Amino acid sequence: MLRFFRHIRKKLIEQDKVRNYIWYALGEIFLVMIGILLALQVNNWNEERKEKKLSDEYLSRIAEDLDRLVEISGNQKQKMREILSSITEAQQLLERGTPLSDYEKEIVDFAKVWFPRTTNQLPTMLTYEEMKESGNLNLIRNIPLRNELAELYSYLLQVKSTFGRLSADTETQFTDYNKYLWAHTNPKTLEITNSYDFDAMSRDKELINTFSRISVY
Repeated sequence: MLRFFRHIRKKLIEQDKVRNYIWYALGEIFLVMIGILLALQVNNWNEERKEKKLSDEYLSRIAEDLDRLVEISGNQKQKMREILSSITEAQQLLERGTPLSDYEKEIVDFAKVWFPRTTNQLPTMLTYEEMKESGNLNLIRNIPLRNELAELYSYLLQVKSTFGRLSADTETQFTDYNKYLWAHTNPKTLEITNSYDFDAMSRDKELINTFSRISVY
């Protein structure tokens, strides 16, 4: 009988050890899971920190691109107004058809030089294009800002297309203008000078009309 009780006791002890081991194992699994979750959280924090840093860098570069765009477009706007003014006045002088004063000759000279050069293009948004190609536009967390940049980018593409059409039109019409223009190059200094027959130009109604169309463009 005593032997039987000892056997039962031994079984209970063994069962208790198994139970303790199970709790111990569960505790270890729990700690491992906590460790994994903490590691994932730390990794997420690091990734978020890297994305935040990259986002700030992109936004800083976009701001620089926009500053450059505003500056260059402002300069080009002023230059285009000067060209428009000279072309319009040159058209009026051609229509008048009388000899030019020194001041009027300066106006025509300026129009003559810049007449075929009205196809300047604005700089592109390099940073935005880089983000678009790399799939990083989502780093612009401000959605309204992201949409406004997309609209601006689309608008600049339209401007580029407009300049392209203007360039093609100017190239086509340059033939009428080119027959009155002579260029002279100094081989030593590489200096280029131009001369033109204003009297013949003033009698060419098609050329004068070309000036008027360029003004419209």
